[in-house]
Amino acid sequence: MVMNSLYECKVMHCRLKPKRHAFNYRVFMFCVNLDELSSLDKKLIGFSHNRFNLFSINDVDHIDVGEAGGIRANLIAWLAQQGVECPPDSKIKLVTFPRVLGYGFNPVSFYYVNHHSGEPIIAVAEVVNTFREMKLYMIQNQNSTGIWSSRVTKNFYVSPFSDPGAEFDFKLNHPAEKWCVNIDNYDGGERTLISSVHGEKRGLTSARLFWYMFKYPLLSLKIISLIHWHALVLWIFRVPFVRKTERREAQIDVMRPHSSLTKNSQ
Repeated sequence: MVMNSLYECKVMHCRLKPKRHAFNYRVFMFCVNLDELSSLDKKLIGFSHNRFNLFSINDVDHIDVGEAGGIRANLIAWLAQQGVECPPDSKIKLVTFPRVLGYGFNPVSFYYVNHHSGEPIIAVAEVVNTFREMKLYMIQNQNSTGIWSSRVTKNFYVSPFSDPGAEFDFKLNHPAEKWCVNIDNYDGGERTLISSVHGEKRGLTSARLFWYMFKYPLLSLKIISLIHWHALVLWIFRVPFVRKTERREAQIDVMRPHSSLTKNSQ
């Protein structure tokens, strides 16, 4: 059985090159069984699925393959397009940031797909940039200790201070009492950025959701504000940056593409 929970997390970013810059902050994330979103909507005060509330998870914030089938159906359809078939009774766990008072921004979410028996099938990272574009990455390799890993070309404009043609190196474990994610950036074979999320499991209750409204006020706004603030710091430090329109050819298979990708080059 996939248990629904929260993870109280510490997020760390450390840029190594061309200039060192590091920061960290605390957040919380939902960890939910996609099959139980509707029942959680009815069970929890302060949480809704596809409706306004203190906290909510909305289908439109997640994978979109052009059909209104919901998160689960869209993910399974996308995996099938990649050659990964999921049994109809597979269990899918989503770890994500919620909307807060209707506003949401998810820089990254994670899906864990298991057979009904609990045997793992695949993990997927869902990355969103500040243009609200989205790209999914399959993380297929799992070692004997349960760590999922994959090193892939980004082909996505995540930050103006990172080339879209660089690489992501994903390492993550399956959510348990503790949950850890590491996403490093490699450019030209050199590691240029270290990012990590370290979380501890908490019960998903109405009382805790109300407490987190005060402990983590305006969570989504905090995340997007920090992204822009630290981008300003890097700009002040004169860290070289890449404009989104400069590397269109390196932005491939992007969902919800921005007009900078769809319009003809001038």
